[in-house]
Amino acid sequence: MIVKNDTKVIIGGSVYTLSGVESEEYIQRVALYINNKLDELKSSENGQLLNSRMMNILLAINIADDYFKAKEGTDQMDQAFELKEEHLQEKEREIIELQENIHYLEKEKNELVTKLEDLQKIADSYKAELDEYIETFDLEKE
Repeated sequence: MIVKNDTKVIIGGSVYTLSGVESEEYIQRVALYINNKLDELKSSENGQLLNSRMMNILLAINIADDYFKAKEGTDQMDQAFELKEEHLQEKEREIIELQENIHYLEKEKNELVTKLEDLQKIADSYKAELDEYIETFDLEKE
């Protein structure tokens, strides 16, 4: 079962009891944010001329504006994150492809080394035969 916290806060000079699952510190921060917004409105050029209804409407508009700007910022960060994630996946695919190419090239290199060794054996055999022939030829000359 979720335990709710009852927290007394002061907003606009009045005491309210707010209830929520968030910590008391968080609820106090929310109240402080609202009070700061109220203070901004009251200190604006026309703030003193506003009745409480207009003050509340402007407060709601200002808070909604902050919310939408913050949401837009997080949406942009989410998009940037998704692009980076796609880029990372692309790079991972490239790495896998390069690893496969390396494996293929190593296999091909090993096959060529084996062929070279076989050819070297054949060449050595021919050289030995040639040396033997030359030696025989030289002996016949003498």
